[in-house]
Amino acid sequence: MQRKDLVLALADMDYYKSQADTVINDVFRLISETLINGEKVTIRGFGSFEVKERKGHLFSDPRTKELRTSDDYLSVVFKPGDNLKSAIRERDPSKLSILNRT
Repeated sequence: MQRKDLVLALADMDYYKSQADTVINDVFRLISETLINGEKVTIRGFGSFEVKERKGHLFSDPRTKELRTSDDYLSVVFKPGDNLKSAIRERDPSKLSILNRT
């Protein structure tokens, strides 16, 4: 599913396309800004996103066979919540409490 598919899915749920587009942009912007600031984002019942530092590692250059070391880098990690894991394992979306609309 791509971003435009999310907008269309929200539009099918009685949102105007422009509203859906704005909501999706705002949510992604907020998640991104929070991660850039080094904070963790937790969505109860869904999972959490956080930035982790990955250590550089030794690798062999395939052309020259020279051993090189990569630099340390930051990476975004997603850890699914128990409800999401269970819903995926059982292929049952009703397991997700966040899907219950009021």
